[in-house]
Amino acid sequence: MDVTPANSPTEPPHPWLPPWAVWVAERPLIFYPLLALLAAILFLPGQAEVPPLDRDEPRFAQASKQMVESGDYVEIAFQDEPRLKKPIGIYWLQSAAVILTAPDDPAEIWVYRLPSLIGAVLSVLLAAAIGRVLFAGAVGAIGGALFATAILIGVEAHLAKTDAVLLACILTAQWALARAWMAANPHTARGEVRAGPWVAAAFWLAIGAGVLVKGPVILMVVGLTALSLSLWRLRARWLLALRPLWGVPLALLVIVPWFVAIHIATDGAFWAEAVGRDFLAKIGQGQERHGGPPGYYLIAVWATFWPAAALLGFGALAAWRGRAAPAVQFCLAWIVPNWLVFEAVATKLPHYVLPTYPALALLCAYMLVRAGQRPKREWVAQAVRVPVWIAVFVAAGLALAMLVGPPFLGGSIGVGGIAAGAAFAAMAYALFRFGRRAYTAPFPLGVVILAAGLAYWPAYDRVIPSLSQLWVSPRLAEATVNYTSIMCPAPARLVSVGYGEPSLIFLAGTDTKAVRPEEAVELLTADPACTLVAVEARRQEAFAAALGELEVEPLTTIDGLNYSKGQRVSIQLMRLKRE
Repeated sequence: MDVTPANSPTEPPHPWLPPWAVWVAERPLIFYPLLALLAAILFLPGQAEVPPLDRDEPRFAQASKQMVESGDYVEIAFQDEPRLKKPIGIYWLQSAAVILTAPDDPAEIWVYRLPSLIGAVLSVLLAAAIGRVLFAGAVGAIGGALFATAILIGVEAHLAKTDAVLLACILTAQWALARAWMAANPHTARGEVRAGPWVAAAFWLAIGAGVLVKGPVILMVVGLTALSLSLWRLRARWLLALRPLWGVPLALLVIVPWFVAIHIATDGAFWAEAVGRDFLAKIGQGQERHGGPPGYYLIAVWATFWPAAALLGFGALAAWRGRAAPAVQFCLAWIVPNWLVFEAVATKLPHYVLPTYPALALLCAYMLVRAGQRPKREWVAQAVRVPVWIAVFVAAGLALAMLVGPPFLGGSIGVGGIAAGAAFAAMAYALFRFGRRAYTAPFPLGVVILAAGLAYWPAYDRVIPSLSQLWVSPRLAEATVNYTSIMCPAPARLVSVGYGEPSLIFLAGTDTKAVRPEEAVELLTADPACTLVAVEARRQEAFAAALGELEVEPLTTIDGLNYSKGQRVSIQLMRLKRE
């Protein structure tokens, strides 16, 4: 594959890119609204339908709910326990969403997902904007569209936690950094790229906001990118375009007030918990059984970056051939050092490498819009097609899962499952055809994007919510909330033994207690009219012993799968028997 360096004066069209895609991508007033619409189609379904997902999401949501309930916007707590692992940013955003949209019904999970939804849409648009800064032609638009279809960004758009918002902050900073880099490399087809004071202000404000959302992660991602580029060219003067003399104080103005307030409020305990027990501990050892060997993300990327993962082989080759170009250098400096750090850290979760995915998407898009030919070495020509075959199997597996999986998890295939399965199957077929004719046929960009939209919508809106076996907490909370009697006109209080997932706390109410059998009996006898007890089957014998001569009567039984622990559960909801 002969690849012309990015930003060269001549950019012949690539046979892998349909002409319609080029036409749309070269018109910002058209593709930015279309890209936002695509992101909305991909991310909106299921926001209200999918219940809170254990364990992180309901922890964030519950802490934000308590913040609104208490009026304390400095300290963070989950029930009676201080929650000091992360800074305040996401809790402020979620609290604002509650106040603005649902102050009278704070248990609606979609409200807490609004910051993530907005962050994900902005991230897609920012990925496209970075592509337009770095590359000439249609790379930004195509890269943004490919990134929008990636499974991982869609998942994060549906979770009320930090990562989608953090990504928007990181990409804002990377956009400003890219402008500074390209301004220092003016001999390109992009023409003059300026990095004025407003660009510098955006950079430092994004840094400050990112630190408030998830601590030093943004400093690592952006810092390693800037450091790698400076070492690559053995110069760092280009960074002065970001005005650090007044930019650093601007970032500190965003960061410092809350950190001072939480230091005073917790008498310094925040630092010991957030830095010592959370951040540094994750580096040295896998926390909460989330460890993994080096190479973990090289395996996970085929699923989490799918379907754009099909292009990774071609993108890697094009990037290698175009590595002398400033735009490609920026993407490589963004990906490589950060990826190596994430692989080296002991604690591993699929979403940790999400900040590098926009750069991967841009390199894949760069491949699509560059002219090229079949590599001279046959083994190279075959090797770069391997990701296509992996993507085919992923698509086929998802199609099968949509059609076969739901009945095993309490759902039904239904129209949604059939539609999602058919869309995934169409994507698998399109990728298969491309794999066979990779050097003579266009990449099926339209089919991939259309199939993603047609698949994700019913999957999130119909299939996943229908998997009743997974939704133990919603069913148990509904049974509790709906329980009323003459003696208890208000919603009953729930006491749980053997099952205490955060989603249950969020849905059933802040005063829900997950306790030992003896404590459950004490709470039950203290207010028998308005207290219900839920006992998991494995704790029934211990609970019966704690009851002694007291008697309870069953109300309902909830059977399902506790996916957080990977075990079947059977929970009996009971009340104290009345004489």
